[in-house]
Amino acid sequence: MQKTEEFINSLPLRVIDSLHLYAFITDDDGVIVQTSDRVHEKFLYTSDELRGSNIGVVLDIPVGILRRIDRETTREGYIFEGTGRLKNGEVFTAKVTVVSIDCGYIYIVEDITNVLKIAERATLRRREINTYNTLSELLSSGRSLKEILDGTVDMLVNIMDIDGAWIFLSEEDREDVSLCCKDKKTAGAEINAYEGFFKRALQSGRALLVRDSLNDPRVQGMRCEGEVEYKSLAGVPILVRRPGQKMPDKKGVLGVVSRKKDRFSSLDVQFLLTIANHLGVAIENAHLITDLIEKMDQIRLINEIASIINSSLSIGHIFRIIVSEVRRVIDFDRASINILDEEQKQLMIFAVDTRLPTKLVKGIYAPVEGTSSGWVAVNQKPWINYDLEREIPFRYDSVLLKEGIRSTISIPLFKDRPLGTLNFDSLTPERYSERDYEILIPIAKHLSVAIENALLFEEITREKRQWEKTFDAITDMVWIEDLNGKVLRVNRTVIEKSGRPELAIIKKKSTELLKVLKIKPPAYRSVELLKGKSKLYHELRGYDGSIYHLWSYPLVDSDGKTYGVVNYIRDVTEQKRLEQQLLRADKLASLGTMVAGIAHEINNPLGIIAGYAEALLDRAESSELKKVEEFEDFPEYLETINREIFRCKDILKSLLDFARPTGGSMRELNLNELIKEVVLLVNYTARKSNYELVLDLDDNLPAVYADPGSIRQVFMNIIMNSFYFMDQNGRVNIKTMASREKDDTPMVDILISDNGRGIDREVIERIFDPFFTTKPVGEGTGLGLSICHRIVMEHNGFMEVESEVGKGTTFHIRLPARRL
Repeated sequence: MQKTEEFINSLPLRVIDSLHLYAFITDDDGVIVQTSDRVHEKFLYTSDELRGSNIGVVLDIPVGILRRIDRETTREGYIFEGTGRLKNGEVFTAKVTVVSIDCGYIYIVEDITNVLKIAERATLRRREINTYNTLSELLSSGRSLKEILDGTVDMLVNIMDIDGAWIFLSEEDREDVSLCCKDKKTAGAEINAYEGFFKRALQSGRALLVRDSLNDPRVQGMRCEGEVEYKSLAGVPILVRRPGQKMPDKKGVLGVVSRKKDRFSSLDVQFLLTIANHLGVAIENAHLITDLIEKMDQIRLINEIASIINSSLSIGHIFRIIVSEVRRVIDFDRASINILDEEQKQLMIFAVDTRLPTKLVKGIYAPVEGTSSGWVAVNQKPWINYDLEREIPFRYDSVLLKEGIRSTISIPLFKDRPLGTLNFDSLTPERYSERDYEILIPIAKHLSVAIENALLFEEITREKRQWEKTFDAITDMVWIEDLNGKVLRVNRTVIEKSGRPELAIIKKKSTELLKVLKIKPPAYRSVELLKGKSKLYHELRGYDGSIYHLWSYPLVDSDGKTYGVVNYIRDVTEQKRLEQQLLRADKLASLGTMVAGIAHEINNPLGIIAGYAEALLDRAESSELKKVEEFEDFPEYLETINREIFRCKDILKSLLDFARPTGGSMRELNLNELIKEVVLLVNYTARKSNYELVLDLDDNLPAVYADPGSIRQVFMNIIMNSFYFMDQNGRVNIKTMASREKDDTPMVDILISDNGRGIDREVIERIFDPFFTTKPVGEGTGLGLSICHRIVMEHNGFMEVESEVGKGTTFHIRLPARRL
């Protein structure tokens, strides 16, 4: 006791008083023995009133902490947070330090209420700063409104350390709200239970705070059985105030919830109102940007459609483009254009676009009276059917309802006179509003211009299509060029022959086109000769020897001026070949008749001469004549005469062979085997002159029906001719192959090529003429190739020759194959 009194009167208590702290000295059982002087100022007790009382009268010490207070734990001082209790019942948060002394314990108490408030304000301030920074980042990030709102509720849940945050947005032109976004932890059912509370915040336009949902009548009955129980709720309206507007626009509600009672204070509400103001600006900006984008889209859409309409005269094409473009800004399930027939008082469906099964197709007529479309066409005013199931102002619109259409919008089409209507229909009721007029009326004005010319254009299109079909149906090559010789249009045959698309030909010079077609252009341009406005004719040659006839006709306008040329070109190679064959056959026939007559006439006297020559040779053997000196050279003369007579007979035999048909035995013949026989016959000559014979025979070559002797003669003559005109180390290639004519007739081709000197073009045209030869006098009669040509023709085949000087010659023989 003495020690206690010494401590009471000691310096430490006076120091504690000077620090505005409060000290209680207790014994080991917690009974207050003495207090510092300032205890009375705070706790409102006098020292005498507290002396003998338990420390629990002035301090609420948790049981767990009370058990820890002993001399060991308090030797260096034990600090904890408790609750101070005043004489009048008020409490405060206290920081308590317990130190053991010899006589018991001293409890030093500090009121930290203000410190905690300052700390709380600092925490709130840091939270606000963090929130504003995060919100600023969200608002400036360029994200969509939905992403900003989602980020905001997640941010609030994390920064405020609460259990949920939601944003409800008001629906346009309605007093209702719908959930826009929620934090990631909250389930939908939890939100639905408290939706009414947040709607009330929007309707009142004021912030609502519920500190204890169990005892607050505003939310009683809202909690669903089995759902999460939220004890604290706060809802603040999201408002936008415009300059000059008395009442703000209600954009939505920001709501927060917590499972703790008294979780939200007025400071929290003030903080949420600030957040809601920022969100209101963001929502308004997003709406303004959306409206601006929609307006820009509408302007762009109208400009695009105007451009399309101005660049096209096909109403079908224009309608499809309009439907495609309008679909991006207006929902519809069916679109149509109805044309007004004022005389018949009917509407005709001119164009329709829908995926729905419908009887209202293109070409169907409907009465003007009793239809909304007819009313619009006549009165030139737009009309909206909001819900045909609820009301049908025009009785015949019931046909639309039968097909499932619930709402429609019709816009008049007018150009100096009523034209009809542009219609959009939807399966959804109340799909259209007067805002849609802003888009559709300008479109309808542009569309009216196109429809005015549609019927005329369709007629022109039909005529143009018929002309194009006729133009492309021509099997010969036809193209049109301008006065500069540039190609304007070609028919399908030109495209097929050139192997190039039309766009690759257009604007090319006609001379370039002819080169692509492998035809040598004429020496002068036809346009220069068309000033007289008469047609022109050219015979042209292809680079491969083909022959073409070209006719050019002037194109003259209504003023008599030439503005272009139509060129018509025909491949007459086959025709020319047939003509030459007929001419050659006729020439050969006439020549053969004449040759046969001459040969017979010459053959008779030649026989008499031969007889007398032989008789004279026999007489020359007389020994008496041999003695006569003047007769010494006669036997040699007679031998020469006799030899030349037999050479004349050989010539006459060739003439007769040329003049008369082969008359050989026709049979089925394997040309490959026949060629091998011929090669055996000429092989000695080939080796002797160091010539090479190369065979390329088709193993599957079909048989032919021919005279073996005649065909053998053809091959022999051609090969021997090649030998004659080849130099040392010459080569002859013989190739056979199966082919077909254009009419699918099976044929056999034989190509005999050499690498000899070649034949001049001037000579090659006469090569099959009788008695024509380039060999020296006495080395050929000029009948060999003529006879070969006649033999091939008699076998219903043909024979052609191609040659290039210095490179060689190729004979092409084609014979009909034996039909099975």
